[in-house]
Amino acid sequence: MAKRLADLGIAQITQDFLPEHWNWTDDEKKQLGNIDEMGKIIKTRLEKAGCEIQEMYAIEHDKDEKKLWNEYKHAYEIAFTSHHAHFIVKFKKGKTLPKIASAIGIGESYIEKPKSGRYAYDNMLSYLIHIKYPQKYQYAPSSVRTIAGKDYMEHYREQRETWMRGRAEKITMTAKGLLNFLKVGILSGEIAIEDIFMNEEWKLTYALHKKMLDEAFETKLLVAKMEKNFKEYGNCRGYILKKHS
Repeated sequence: MAKRLADLGIAQITQDFLPEHWNWTDDEKKQLGNIDEMGKIIKTRLEKAGCEIQEMYAIEHDKDEKKLWNEYKHAYEIAFTSHHAHFIVKFKKGKTLPKIASAIGIGESYIEKPKSGRYAYDNMLSYLIHIKYPQKYQYAPSSVRTIAGKDYMEHYREQRETWMRGRAEKITMTAKGLLNFLKVGILSGEIAIEDIFMNEEWKLTYALHKKMLDEAFETKLLVAKMEKNFKEYGNCRGYILKKHS
């Protein structure tokens, strides 16, 4: 017997504004790019499909960016991603993912189910403004549109401290993950101090692990000096080159 799909209690919708990506009427498509009107259309479509909506929020992300390596310049360049919208829906009564996708008029792959855990909905709300992700563009809480239910600014005022603590945890974890990468880059000569201060994540890692990275820079200078002595004199700081007959 096939496993029965569960009705969703929460869903996040992410899509751009290209008409071909929305199975909407011509009149509905005229509202693409108007977040408030798009939210109303989605809400109406879901309610016509039998959903009951407790809360719903929307935001346009028009400043998201990604880093791309330029081998010619030997540096990272910033490229902006396509403009898109995020809609978060909390249901009193939901439907299965396929039915929600069909009702909205988009592909199932553009609807995200909540991750497991009690903070899934809270994490979705915080993601709308990227508050926990300092490497991403920080959107103003006031830019989030409340389509239904509790005003988003109330969520923000209540949860800001918790979200900022989550941000600090992510910064710490990212810095820990970057530490070995930066040390190896410094020792190989591929990363200079100027490079670190041109990259926000690297700069935060340096601030949190200054002693270890300073030691890497000092070791790099020491090794360079030893290599020079070795080439010129056959020894480096007490280590004598053994000559073989």
